[in-house]
Amino acid sequence: MTTIKTIIVFAVLAILSITAANGQDNAAAESLLKTADDFKNRSIPDSAIVYYEKSAIEFNNIGDTEKAINSYNQIGTLLNRQDKYEKAKSYLEKALAIGLAANDTNSLAIATTYITLGVTYGAENQFEKSLDYHNKALSIRLLKLGKNSADVATSYGNLGNIHFRRKDYEKSIEAHLKAKQIREKIFGKNSVEAMQSYTFLGNAYKAKMNYKKSLNYYQKALANKIEQVGQAHKDLVKYYQNISEVYNLMGNKPKSDEYRIKGEEIH
Repeated sequence: MTTIKTIIVFAVLAILSITAANGQDNAAAESLLKTADDFKNRSIPDSAIVYYEKSAIEFNNIGDTEKAINSYNQIGTLLNRQDKYEKAKSYLEKALAIGLAANDTNSLAIATTYITLGVTYGAENQFEKSLDYHNKALSIRLLKLGKNSADVATSYGNLGNIHFRRKDYEKSIEAHLKAKQIREKIFGKNSVEAMQSYTFLGNAYKAKMNYKKSLNYYQKALANKIEQVGQAHKDLVKYYQNISEVYNLMGNKPKSDEYRIKGEEIH
């Protein structure tokens, strides 16, 4: 009986020891992550990258795969901003390897990795690979978040932008329309989020030479922006320029000049 009690005591002490060690390891990983975030927020990317990598290793060691993936994702994003695309991909592949080895291969953290890889390949003009990763991210977000999610709308927007850059304007419009519908439903037609879709649709219809529809979306974007910032904000200039350009392409010089002058007066 005494032997059994002794075994139980030692087992409990071992569990407590492991729990304490795990707690210490987690605190260390969180501290590294906080340091990395601080460097990022202070615009010191190289130091941020060092600490994100350390935190990723620590989180992976203690089995917190989601935070390990997200730390590597942060590195990929920071390297993309420095145009270091090959290096970014190497860290994103580490994130992907951790994610695919985990039980949930459809986690939102992996979706973020796919998005960042999509951005990386898009920056290198490797549009097919970029679309492949953005579509993978969209599939996960639809599965996890449902069709009426802001993140799903963002994924449709990402696809629309890549299709636009590869000059497939029909597919670009199709994707941006899906993003628009979601954003209008969630945020309303006069929201910042909807305005983004209006602008992208204006760009795509203009490139497709459907100037009437382009003008319609540019005017919606302008009306939204005025509601958000007022009549005389410098950010309105590009919206007036967009409308002026479309009127010019339509051969309506008086209207083109009207909007051009409005932009110049603000500028």
